[in-house]
Amino acid sequence: MARNEEKALTALNRWTAQKRDIERANNLGKSTYIGGALPPQALFGPYASKKRPKIASEVQTVKECEHWRKEILGGAAKKIAEIQNAALGEHRIRDLNDEINKDLREKKYWEEQIKTLGGPDFAAAAPKDVDSYGAELASHSGYKYFGAAKDLPGVRELFETEIVPEAPRKTRKQLFKNIQPDYYGWRDEEDGALILAEMEAEMESVAKEVARWKVEEANKPPPTKKAKTSNESATPASEPEVPAVAAKDLPKSTEIAGVNFKAYVDVPTMEDIERLILEKKKQAVLKKYQTSGMQSKTTESNSMVAGGKKEPASEP
Repeated sequence: MARNEEKALTALNRWTAQKRDIERANNLGKSTYIGGALPPQALFGPYASKKRPKIASEVQTVKECEHWRKEILGGAAKKIAEIQNAALGEHRIRDLNDEINKDLREKKYWEEQIKTLGGPDFAAAAPKDVDSYGAELASHSGYKYFGAAKDLPGVRELFETEIVPEAPRKTRKQLFKNIQPDYYGWRDEEDGALILAEMEAEMESVAKEVARWKVEEANKPPPTKKAKTSNESATPASEPEVPAVAAKDLPKSTEIAGVNFKAYVDVPTMEDIERLILEKKKQAVLKKYQTSGMQSKTTESNSMVAGGKKEPASEP
């Protein structure tokens, strides 16, 4: 009895496969023709089925890009269903996992080309496709493990001992983005309640301090008079006599805040200080708004009025 491979090489089957491949190439896999029991695609004849381009940028139509993306998703879905069987063996599971990751990477290339050509953005959509079922290690981003590949020796330990990375720290711009004036307390006194509370607390603290001071004053012992010593009881030494001429020049004793003291120099009064300050301000204003020639004339006139000698005016 002939095998399936021998049946596929017969003339009738080759002609049927070539006809199907022509329709498939022209309609991008959407042909309604259903042949007999033929292999998934023919690998012989001049009209072999159109293969997927290796470089996505070579395709310039959105329709064709979406067709190849759909074909990749279909193949990846079959491989994900196959990798769920843990009885396949470690080597077969690892190969399937590598093929699935390769298909998903290629799918992203086609999605980028679709977006470049003006088609829909599949990457921005919710992750409802097949790659959402995979588990990814934080230390190996970009590679996912599907089905039985998660329980392979060496992979299970990585998932168990993996340290979850800390959340990224917010920048200074993000921290101050939503801060309102209330955060700084700029609106706390708008209702007036805070001012009243502060006034009450201030009055209470003042009353407490006054009461404490009164208690301290009441408990303070009265001052005692010290006994005079023999030296103090003796006649105080006579103060040195001031010459009569000097005594005339000395001002009288002045009383400030209930304290008597003798001033041996002329102490200016408040009127003298105010007059001096006024003269200084007047000179500063004149110096600011007068030229050097006007200043020299003013100085000359003042000296003449005061009876002084006339000094030659300086050149401006």
